[in-house]
Amino acid sequence: MRTIPRKWTLLCTWSLVIALAALACKDSVSSPSSDRTTSLAARNRAMDVTAFTQEVCGVITATVVITENTRLSCDVRCVNATGPCIQFGDDNITLWLNGFTMSGTASPPANCVPSPAFGPAPNPGPFPYDGISTAGHDHVRIRGPGMVQTFRRHGLFMLETEDAIIEGVTSHHNCYSGILMAFSHDNRISENVSVRNGSASGGAPCGGNCVINSNGNHIRRNHFHGNGSVVVGAPLGTPNDFGVGLVGTSSDNTVEENSIGGNINGILLFPLTTGNLIRHNLIAGNPPVQVAATAGTPVGVDIRDASAPGANTFTENHCITYEGASTPRPCPNFPRAKGHN
Repeated sequence: MRTIPRKWTLLCTWSLVIALAALACKDSVSSPSSDRTTSLAARNRAMDVTAFTQEVCGVITATVVITENTRLSCDVRCVNATGPCIQFGDDNITLWLNGFTMSGTASPPANCVPSPAFGPAPNPGPFPYDGISTAGHDHVRIRGPGMVQTFRRHGLFMLETEDAIIEGVTSHHNCYSGILMAFSHDNRISENVSVRNGSASGGAPCGGNCVINSNGNHIRRNHFHGNGSVVVGAPLGTPNDFGVGLVGTSSDNTVEENSIGGNINGILLFPLTTGNLIRHNLIAGNPPVQVAATAGTPVGVDIRDASAPGANTFTENHCITYEGASTPRPCPNFPRAKGHN
């Protein structure tokens, strides 16, 4: 009887191991959107070789308008009374926070702009009091690591902006939203942390990431925690702040693989929102237990859904409480914890 050489036996064994490993990995593959696989650390290393022709550092007394690739070279303190701290002035440029912090003059809820913070003096528009404003420019990039905090309105404000990236930024303790997008489409918001925003927004719907009349955006692998106040407002006459809010006619947005906890509401959907896909998120502990016990009922839920039944899609979210008309109810739901960041 012919004996199989030992080397050939080992080769077959390793081939089998590799094949089984490949099969095992299939269950851990995330959504098709994971084609952008470059790590945030690698992208930050790429920033080191990007040509930055402008630097911002120290005390800012008037809005800095950037028209070239710009990076922070130290912490920034913004003391200007009106206008954003940094405002984009052209398309196709990058702002790199470079590990530093931008701070405004607010101590929320103190020294915040009165709600709704838009319009004539003393609330000049259209870009007042924010940390960073894209100011209608497209193909712009705001990259971390770095923090934007204590601004009198929003931390980051995107208005009429398309194909932008906000990535790796911590937006902390701003008066209104950590990140607000209005009439902005096909943008990517990924791997950010938005925490403790919205304490002074009043009846305006604000929180971690507010998406107003904006379509086709991809909000992925972010952390939204501790955002919002208990003030009531539209659309239901209940507290309307959130971790992520789809407001107005926002449609065809994807909200996936985010961690959303400790906010007044986890996710809030307005009545006219349609075609949004909300999947593979961890949405739990909204609102925090002490707020729920002391602020009256109803305060908030993991998903507060004012949209029409079936208008939006909820898939494999780990969530507990739901308020809305969709059937089957998306919460409580406890899928295998796959894809959560």
